[in-house]
Amino acid sequence: MKIKTLLFLSLVVGASCSVSAQTSTPKVKYSSEKFKDNIFISIGVGVQGYLNTDNFDYGFGKVMEPLVNLSVGKWMDPCWGLRAQLSGWQAKLYTDIDRLNNGNVYNKFQHKYVNFNVDFMLNLTNLWRQYNPDNKWDMTLFLGPGLSFGKFHNKDVDVAINGSIGLGGKYNINKYWAIDLEARTHIMPTFFYTTKYSGSEEIAGRSYQDGLLSVALGATYTFGGKKFVAYERSTASERQQLNDKINSLEKELKNTQSQLDAAKVAEAVAKKELARTETEKAEAITKATAEAARKDFRQYVGFTINKNAVTAEQMVVLQAVANYMSANPNVKMKVVGYADRQSGKASYNLKISEKRAKAVYDLLVKKFRVPAERLTYIGLGDQEQPFKEDVYNRSVIILGER
Repeated sequence: MKIKTLLFLSLVVGASCSVSAQTSTPKVKYSSEKFKDNIFISIGVGVQGYLNTDNFDYGFGKVMEPLVNLSVGKWMDPCWGLRAQLSGWQAKLYTDIDRLNNGNVYNKFQHKYVNFNVDFMLNLTNLWRQYNPDNKWDMTLFLGPGLSFGKFHNKDVDVAINGSIGLGGKYNINKYWAIDLEARTHIMPTFFYTTKYSGSEEIAGRSYQDGLLSVALGATYTFGGKKFVAYERSTASERQQLNDKINSLEKELKNTQSQLDAAKVAEAVAKKELARTETEKAEAITKATAEAARKDFRQYVGFTINKNAVTAEQMVVLQAVANYMSANPNVKMKVVGYADRQSGKASYNLKISEKRAKAVYDLLVKKFRVPAERLTYIGLGDQEQPFKEDVYNRSVIILGER
């Protein structure tokens, strides 16, 4: 009864920790990017004792037996995972039950057994605080169902259903190796039956429901090393808004070339009018600029793979943007950087897209004298791809409205 109460309290504590941690979950999350990531194998040795009222009366320390366990599992993310474990060796029972009238002499029973368990693992350390790949210490709660195999009756092999819960501590030597210490308890039907008392089979001790308590020290090896990839959580509405925005940009970018041509015409007209009076030149430039302006303004700046420098050929685009903003003093614009998904990892693409957006922003402010308060910039990496062709996604899109 004490054991069942202890297990129940452990489950309640584990569940409450999980709920508490979820309420403070940070926006940045981590996951195993590939199925082969974060698969591990563990081996441990220790001691175990058979949990039974008779053994407690006899002296629990006297019934301890060696234990070996072998586990294979996978962490789905830094907070939870699954594993399968084989454990066991031998269990002992000492009982003084007075069925033989033998003067309270303890009778000894022992069986070899193997437990097979499937465990759900909950990393309490990463639930309580933000995951850190350099963290050295972890505490893990694990529980799950299983099967116990052994010759408990007069059969070659018996199978009994068990349930278990445990707590493990881990010291991470590096991303490949860790040292483990875990304590575990099993609840299962009793292993021990005998015909010694009456000639017919009956339980040897006082209880039909017994348990095992084990402590093991071991080592864990993670194939390829621990590898969790960060991603940013977003709501469905945010994703929909972003998709709508990108779809709108894709349609508007079809007009980019014509706008660029219009800007070139404006420059040509301006050069031809240099010989005219200052009033005539001002009127011609104003007219050409008005022809290039649109209510919804979009401009495209292309980049070379892995580069964030704006080429000389692209300067005319920035000149057109500066002219447009000068003619429309109430307009504010956003500089959005992208990277193509085929050229690098997500973290790298996010950085290069931010550098591209910053480069365009700096040129507009410093070279073309656009007021900084009328511009913002952001890098979106490869989260979204405005174009079907990879090369077009190495770009910055300048967008704004009156």
